[in-house]
Amino acid sequence: MKINNAIPFFAVFPLILMGCTQDEVIKEDTSVGGKEKISVTVTQGGAITRISHEDDGANGLILKWTANDAFKLYGTTTEVFTTTGPTDGDGKIATFTGNAVEDAQHAFFPASKAEKRWEDCHFNVIGQVIDANAPFAHLSGYNFMTAQTTASGTEISEISFKHKIAVLKFEVTLPDGIVPKYITLSTQDDAGIAISQKASDESNVTTAKQLTAAISGASSKKFTAYMAILPSTLKEKLALAVTGDDGMVYSYTVSFNGDFPYEAGKVYNSELTFGGIEDGYGTAAIFDNNVIGNTWDQSDNKGSTKDNPYLIESAGHLKYLIEQVEAGEAYLDKFFKLTTDIKVTADTWTPIGISYAKPFSGNFDGGGHTISGELKESFSDDLQNFGFFGYLTTTSSMLIENIHIAANITWSFASPEGTSTLYFGVGGVIGHGPTLKITVYNCTMSGEMKISGGNLAYGYLCIGGIIGYSGVHMNNCSSTGQSDVSCKGSLVRIGGIIGQNGILGSEHKHCINASSIILSNPERSNTNYTISVGGIGGSMAGKVLGCCNQGSITGRCLSPVDVGGIAGYITWGKYHLNRNLTTDFNVTSKETVRLGYLIGELSNATVYSCNESVGEQSQWIGSNPAWTPTIDDENEH
Repeated sequence: MKINNAIPFFAVFPLILMGCTQDEVIKEDTSVGGKEKISVTVTQGGAITRISHEDDGANGLILKWTANDAFKLYGTTTEVFTTTGPTDGDGKIATFTGNAVEDAQHAFFPASKAEKRWEDCHFNVIGQVIDANAPFAHLSGYNFMTAQTTASGTEISEISFKHKIAVLKFEVTLPDGIVPKYITLSTQDDAGIAISQKASDESNVTTAKQLTAAISGASSKKFTAYMAILPSTLKEKLALAVTGDDGMVYSYTVSFNGDFPYEAGKVYNSELTFGGIEDGYGTAAIFDNNVIGNTWDQSDNKGSTKDNPYLIESAGHLKYLIEQVEAGEAYLDKFFKLTTDIKVTADTWTPIGISYAKPFSGNFDGGGHTISGELKESFSDDLQNFGFFGYLTTTSSMLIENIHIAANITWSFASPEGTSTLYFGVGGVIGHGPTLKITVYNCTMSGEMKISGGNLAYGYLCIGGIIGYSGVHMNNCSSTGQSDVSCKGSLVRIGGIIGQNGILGSEHKHCINASSIILSNPERSNTNYTISVGGIGGSMAGKVLGCCNQGSITGRCLSPVDVGGIAGYITWGKYHLNRNLTTDFNVTSKETVRLGYLIGELSNATVYSCNESVGEQSQWIGSNPAWTPTIDDENEH
């Protein structure tokens, strides 16, 4: 970590992270045991949910029911209940209506994130996008609440919900002239930050070393950010990093004595301003044109185990790793850990692993740190895949985890003579990872990608927010940036998370895309087939479980195009509990557009319990608009 005392930054109120009193928490109605009261009648209803919020400064965050809020009630049958009239009790009491439910036992809010079965319901807080002009508006999609009831049918008259999230409130002042783009929480605590929990018993499904939210619409160095988190207990220091529009990462760390529990229903405040922090403020190490590679500590059998990795503590260490891999050292079965944020300002970027002949085969833990700045290069015979990592492969097993890319990616494909049917990949984190022996866990992308160039006869081009061409297993990855694609090739696959996944045995679980994809006249050679574009993947095989798209797909193609909220094209796999939460797909083509709010085109695949709760849509699959999702055999869950 580079420490700069010349320009003082975050004066941190020792993480005012105050466990507030009940009068300072997410405000609840006190007329029914201190919990929100909902009167229930039995009529038809159903809608996507929304809750309004107000922050009165002194009393924390106040929640109010609004029109079209909806929850799901589970029993022998399940139904969605929706608000139908004015609220009272200062907006904390409302009437909801829905069909009678036999043997009702559980309720889940919001309905937009409820599953078909109570056992499958979970809370997930990745993919947050904070509007600087309405900093708590996004919480409506993360305000998870549950309730229990033993009543049945028309006997239900009241349901009392309990909050299941906490909220971190950050008031930040950045250096003059800098506005925020992303905010990242990270911890080195082995337990990690709770990212996903089961609603049934509140056990952790997924923990992570980092949680990132995008900041949109910021115009000032001062801003307030509200971040939803799940209840958990941290035992070690918490780090917060803010990526500015200058590409710099500004960070600080905070320690606390003993275990620190985040409790559901509470707002924790932290103020970050100039001046007063003992060691100045931390900024990213600079990786520029003049950085000189220097070796890391290799004593004491370092690099041999996950608990004793090689430490990448500087831009020089990272440069040395790139040089060694480029020289042919793959580091099979070795372990690396990044310990500092790095801003890349070099004119060009050489990824870790440049080709099939010179891959990276080690394990890499990003430590929750951020790579910012610019990653720029163009296609050549030696460099055909691009990202922070270029080409990965292993004969053993390999884990890439806990790394956040907030850098802009600029890549141009070449137009060589002749033809090629090779797969070329470009991703924010990984360009090409073609084997099931690789696992990608808890990696995020929040930069902007601009992909251009190419030859209609040359190459299958795969572009993804996290990974371009994938054969890997992937879990808990998210993208909140933007991709502008204008390339041309023998085949083109574009995804918010994955360009193309080509291996049937792979699994992709709990990934969220909130990034937008812009098509700027991409083209492929054979107009009898299509360009495939999807919120999660352009073209997908294998299993896709519990993934969610919130990102838009817009623009124009020169070739036919398949567009899907989850995937443009899927084949030979199972797709379960996936959601697309947007219909913002405005795509035109010189040829034809096949649009499915879930899938553009499906072939030899099973899709079930997907988009179960987001309202009625007929256009689930572009090739079969009459299709509706169903539940498969329980053993397949």
